[in-house]
Amino acid sequence: MDICFEGVGQAAATFQVEGTVKPGMAVTLTANGTVGVGTAGKLPCGVVLGGVRGGAAAVQIGGAAQVAYSGDTAPTAGWQELVLDGEGGVRLANKTADQAAGKTVESGLHCLVLTVDTTAKTAVVCM
Repeated sequence: MDICFEGVGQAAATFQVEGTVKPGMAVTLTANGTVGVGTAGKLPCGVVLGGVRGGAAAVQIGGAAQVAYSGDTAPTAGWQELVLDGEGGVRLANKTADQAAGKTVESGLHCLVLTVDTTAKTAVVCM
């Protein structure tokens, strides 16, 4: 039996888009009703579902979504604190390292990581 989390609890909304985003990218709010890739360390608000049309895109803001991750440490199944990596993916929050690099960062967004593919560097997370 295959394990599948696609569409579980999915909630989506249409947002204006700032900058270049593609399906599967993690994004953050950049202004009222507007999302973008944001800078590393910001909190994610969702994952882009489809292509941009007319300056807008559907963004998954709830439920299970697959997203790329970066960093030396892969997330593991269970509750994790995630932040944007600034390139359309997420990474584990590391407040100490970010502050040492001169960045201001809040604690990460608490997400339930359902599965991790370390070969593809993707994770399925509940937003």
